[in-house]
Amino acid sequence: MDKRQAKHLARMEEEELRRILMKKEQEREERERAERERTTTTSGDEEVDDRKRFILGILSEAKEGIPEKVRIAFTSELVQLLYDYSSLNKAIVKVSFPKAFSPESRLVHVEVASKTLHEEVVQKLGLGLQQEVQKGSGQGANPITAVHSFCTSFLGKNHLLTAYEEIQRIKKEVLAPPSKVLGLENGKGAVKCRLQVEKYYIDIRVRVFCKNSVDYPDGNVEVSITESNLPEDLEKSFLALAEARIRLHGDEGEHLDASVLDDRPPEKEVQSKMKKKIHWKKKVNQTHASSRTEAEMKYKAQERERERVKRALEEARKGPKEQEPRIYTVVKFALDDLLNVVVKSKCPICDKKVLPSDPKHCSKIPSKMKADRLYCGHFYHHHCLETYMSNPPFDDTCHVCGAQINHHRFSDTREQLEKRWAQKQARQREIQDLEDLFGM
Repeated sequence: MDKRQAKHLARMEEEELRRILMKKEQEREERERAERERTTTTSGDEEVDDRKRFILGILSEAKEGIPEKVRIAFTSELVQLLYDYSSLNKAIVKVSFPKAFSPESRLVHVEVASKTLHEEVVQKLGLGLQQEVQKGSGQGANPITAVHSFCTSFLGKNHLLTAYEEIQRIKKEVLAPPSKVLGLENGKGAVKCRLQVEKYYIDIRVRVFCKNSVDYPDGNVEVSITESNLPEDLEKSFLALAEARIRLHGDEGEHLDASVLDDRPPEKEVQSKMKKKIHWKKKVNQTHASSRTEAEMKYKAQERERERVKRALEEARKGPKEQEPRIYTVVKFALDDLLNVVVKSKCPICDKKVLPSDPKHCSKIPSKMKADRLYCGHFYHHHCLETYMSNPPFDDTCHVCGAQINHHRFSDTREQLEKRWAQKQARQREIQDLEDLFGM
């Protein structure tokens, strides 16, 4: 064997040795990598088990305080809660646990969905839940319990949720400054508004009564006047008309006038005048007129009842009808059809405003200059209307709309008015003749 062959064999042996060493190194690295992966997997499984056990503990703790009918899903992956207070007040709340959920970080993801509540109400509920969860996370509170507690308070004790859109319409479409919404009593279901035209104002409170899974606009609605600078008689009249509008359920096809007050007793002022001593003939005439007025009132009441029954039968044939929103209706009616009209109205006879420009002077208004509201809705000064009705040509039509004048203080017939006027003229002629006779 020569030197060249010897070098070649030595080189081959050296390369073989290098390959063997490299293979051993690769095997060692594979073993180390496998060991690392096994260690990591074992640690991860332990962490997953700890997280799941913690979540299950949270669920077990919260489950006792949540009714079964509310819990749709209650697992470590998803919690789904259904709140069904009425046909219009429903919401589903979904709670999921992020990977970082732990005793140190109790934040959860919350989603709210509802097909009946307004979008802004759903957004407010979702925002409130997130804030509640964040606040409780730092205090170690149970997030599921916090979510349930907030939902029952927000959805179960807020009686104006289903009127949210209507209240927003009132703010945007009806109450231009200085009129405004004074406040909301969510727990009592009441809306307080100030209606103001020029210097006159009325503070009204509209309250909804809902119970037994009945929500607004179903149920009863009550209106009251908490403060006003209007004359007392107008305030009473406005309140009665607003109540009548509520009873009509916002039906624009129904005609509303002062005839809805026919069944109300006469005011004290009228009663006191009736007690005065009067001539027996006049008393007889008043009795006859009173009988006719009573008969007319009964006839009108019967007509209204027949119309009501007729509408009820028609609605029964058509099927159930949804109640129309009444908070908006009564607020708009009180402002546009009552307060705005009386403040800006002028007496059609004397062309002077029926109310003084300054409300402070209302207490000094003479009784003859007080405002009288006709059944058609127009206003006259009492003295002007009395003079108009008691003198020729004894017209009984409204100057503004031409409707027949009907008023509980002017119930005499045309014949009675003509006879009374003729008697008055005869007395005046007798007095004039006596004055001429004695040269007075």
